[in-house]
Amino acid sequence: MAYQPKSYRKFLAGSVSAALVATAVGPVVANAASFSDVNPNDSHAANINALVELGYIKGFADGTFKPYQSITRGQVAKIFARILTDQGFQAPDKIEQVFDDVPLDAKDQELVKAAAIVKAAGVMTGSQGKLNPAQNITREQMAKVLVEAFDLTKPADFTSKITDLDKADPSFRDYIQTLEANGVTVVTEYRPKDSVTRAAFASFVKRALDVSSVVTADDITEVKFVDENTLEVTFNGELKEVKKEDFAIEGVEIDSVSIKAAASAESKTTVVVIKTKTKLEEGKTYTISYKGKTTDKAKVEVPVVTPKVESVSAINAKQIQVTFNVPVEKTTALNKDNYKIQTNTDASPVSLAAKDASANVELSADGKTVTITTSTDINTAFGGITAGTPFKFTVENLKSANGKEIEKYTTTLVSDDKVAPTLVNVKAEAKSTTTKVTLEFSEPVQTTGAIAYVDGEAATVQAGSKPNEIVLTTAQALSANKTYSLTLLNFKDFAGNFLKENPTTTQFTVVSDTVAPVVQEVKVVRDNLIEVTFDKAMDVTTFTANTRVLDLNGISRDGGILATVKPNTGGKVIRLALQGTVPFNDNNTFVGTLVLGDGIKDVNGNAKVATSHSITITKDTVRPIITGTTYVAPGGQYSGLTYANGAIVVKFSEEVAFATSTDIKLVTSTGVDTSTSLNIASRSVNTNDPTEVIIPLTGGLTAGNYTLRIGNDVVQDLSTQANKNVAATTTVKVDSSSDTVKPVVSATPVSVTAATNQTSGSTIVINMTDNVGLDLATVQDVNNYLLNGKPLPSGSYITIAHNTGSSDTAAKDINVTINIPAQSITKDGSYTLNINNIKDKAGNTADPKVATVTLRDDVSPELKTATISSNGLLVLGFTEDVIAVTTGTSADFQFVINGTEVAVADNANIVSFADGTGTDSGKYVVTFNARVDAGADGIATTTADNRLFLDVDGNGVYNSGVDILVQTGTTKTVGTTTLDLALLSSLKVKVVGNTTVKDTSTLANPIKVGTTITVK
Repeated sequence: MAYQPKSYRKFLAGSVSAALVATAVGPVVANAASFSDVNPNDSHAANINALVELGYIKGFADGTFKPYQSITRGQVAKIFARILTDQGFQAPDKIEQVFDDVPLDAKDQELVKAAAIVKAAGVMTGSQGKLNPAQNITREQMAKVLVEAFDLTKPADFTSKITDLDKADPSFRDYIQTLEANGVTVVTEYRPKDSVTRAAFASFVKRALDVSSVVTADDITEVKFVDENTLEVTFNGELKEVKKEDFAIEGVEIDSVSIKAAASAESKTTVVVIKTKTKLEEGKTYTISYKGKTTDKAKVEVPVVTPKVESVSAINAKQIQVTFNVPVEKTTALNKDNYKIQTNTDASPVSLAAKDASANVELSADGKTVTITTSTDINTAFGGITAGTPFKFTVENLKSANGKEIEKYTTTLVSDDKVAPTLVNVKAEAKSTTTKVTLEFSEPVQTTGAIAYVDGEAATVQAGSKPNEIVLTTAQALSANKTYSLTLLNFKDFAGNFLKENPTTTQFTVVSDTVAPVVQEVKVVRDNLIEVTFDKAMDVTTFTANTRVLDLNGISRDGGILATVKPNTGGKVIRLALQGTVPFNDNNTFVGTLVLGDGIKDVNGNAKVATSHSITITKDTVRPIITGTTYVAPGGQYSGLTYANGAIVVKFSEEVAFATSTDIKLVTSTGVDTSTSLNIASRSVNTNDPTEVIIPLTGGLTAGNYTLRIGNDVVQDLSTQANKNVAATTTVKVDSSSDTVKPVVSATPVSVTAATNQTSGSTIVINMTDNVGLDLATVQDVNNYLLNGKPLPSGSYITIAHNTGSSDTAAKDINVTINIPAQSITKDGSYTLNINNIKDKAGNTADPKVATVTLRDDVSPELKTATISSNGLLVLGFTEDVIAVTTGTSADFQFVINGTEVAVADNANIVSFADGTGTDSGKYVVTFNARVDAGADGIATTTADNRLFLDVDGNGVYNSGVDILVQTGTTKTVGTTTLDLALLSSLKVKVVGNTTVKDTSTLANPIKVGTTITVK
């Protein structure tokens, strides 16, 4: 059964006997039996069928049920043995005689086992040691059996309406009233001494089963604390549905209830999840009531949790993951100054903001995991750390979501990623067609050098909106519900590990998206900005004309709406900026309605259903304040831009724009005004994060602490009130650090020299510069260069020339020549050169560059195959296309026929060459021309033909020792004939010359000499 009656708790007290349980009853009936003597319209018919279907009652061998025959005590014992067994009751290990009138050797062995079960369960205890199995059971005796079996109870204040209760034995009266209290019997005249018919007994049992399956607060076995807004309540029994109003927790507002784990035949329990709007307080005990009732087991104590960092790990070459035991406060979690790095070259810890200002920090949805994605690989971003070298990583100044301080945590990390990335998911959606395919990898991968083909056609590879995503753009339209092939080549992570399967080949199906987008949240961000969150990415261009903010009179108050996509939300969050004046009331609020029309669409063109949302906008009168600063070293990057002389980033409490003042001062720790170091005229608001103002520097600052003073009215917020800042000071910490300027690799080659013959080779010259000097080991590493996504040809090497005008020979400005050996380029045309992992002496890595170069094919074609065609001709195949057959072609080949080597000069006497067609296009077809004569005298006649030979000397007659005899006694006509090469015993072809056969490239490379192929 799917539920567990309350009686099961009592039955668990029984001893274990798997053998008895397994053999106590016969097989369960799969479907309700059709009895010949049960009228479908009988009031008991449905209950009879229900118990038959459960396997609890059976009919007779003649197909009858005998519904109105009295039921015996032995039959009742068997029925309840089946019920108890199905409920999980486990009887004694050893079957012993429990009733005097049911001996162990009785013919009815089912009765023997059933008697042991009902006696052990206390359901039927007999009278004076006897079961009396042949006697009819009375209605009062049945009441006891039902109450004991199903553990039924009645309220203490229950008043019975049964009129003949005094006719029952006193020991049975309470059982009868319990049946009445539970609705198992509904009559006022119970007739306790009467026997029970089989049909009536079925109805009594069915009603008792239904009562016992009702789950109450008494069935709560455990309450588990999950988090400050979640509890799990375990019920002993089946709950098919739950309602919020059925549960209550004193002092706590319940948000929702749901079934987490439904009851099963194995567990017989239901787990209900309670979500609360009120946060559960640490150290406090809460009591859950269900339908107005509770028990001691319905209590839970919220543990006192000390917030802490659980782990920090470099999960790959580009990401560090920090996990916490509790949700953390978002502002402190995303502050890059709260993460410190100290390498073996750092005198003291340096903030992430200073080490890698462009690093991305994300907080997981549950608030327990921070993922830091560096702008390059970890080792490069943190100062040129050698792979495998440890560095210290510190987490500090963070708070939990409930405001508690999180203890400072320091650990040692090593970024030495040797695990190959894998393709996790391929996703493409379209209402009809799309050109976009999103790839999800197990870790961030590079786009440089990566090649992708969708159904055999090259696709553009670009970084996606998430660190682990890549977006492919195809030239072809991909149709919904159609499956396409995908091939990925040379995708690698930021440690240089290529895909586990390289190339990776798979298939994907474009998912048909015809579902309308749904609004998930509407949030007023400030008094002129509303954010709307959808369940899918939206087409921002459809909002302005289909969105309105109305007052309570239905008048538009938005003045036009400017719609934009909030960054880093995958297009799911749309920002609606109101352009008009908001009519605030005397309480500085505006109550209105946001109308989102049905013209709004998602990125796949699905229109949403028109909706209206009540909004309350409060006038913003709060001034922006400074919340922190970040120092960017000279040459460092911040938010995707490079600052040659460095910069100072000032973080404000909200999004800002510049106001009227430029009163910004910078003072050293000794009180010296060094404001001339600020390039105030070039200040800007960070477009990726408008809460930040970036002030470039005119030159790098020496290490130390500085005071930055921002005067009144330097910035203003973006609200309707344009609140300006109040003058304030903040500290700028400049760490001592080495060079952070990346070397520069030119994407435009200085020169490209393509091969002019088969001995000259090819060269590509690339300019590279750095402010300190390049690491020549990385420059000369041929593995840092890829040609069309593959390593440079074997034998390639790198040479360097220091350019005239360089201040010294420290490799600050060099021309790098990639020398490609002769006979390495296999085709004419444009090639992609990828340049990666070029570093300077400080360990800074240059941005990957892609150059385009034009090279010439300088590789000789080779004879690759020689096969006999179905019509007996010789077909020669090559490693590449060769020019058409010309006079003199035969001079490049020599044939060995039946062991005889034919001189090249004699080729014209026995073979002729032609260009292949159809499937043999690009190949040569060789026809062997033979002769037939009449006999040994060499005189050709038109009769008596008997000799087939290759006329090597070309004199028209067979000459032994010169010509090659193929067959005697032939029936072919005398004269010239085409030789079927199947008649030869052996044949070889050799390439002995290269004067005529050439490839079709610009250089017309001659065929490679020396190849020999044995045809047969």
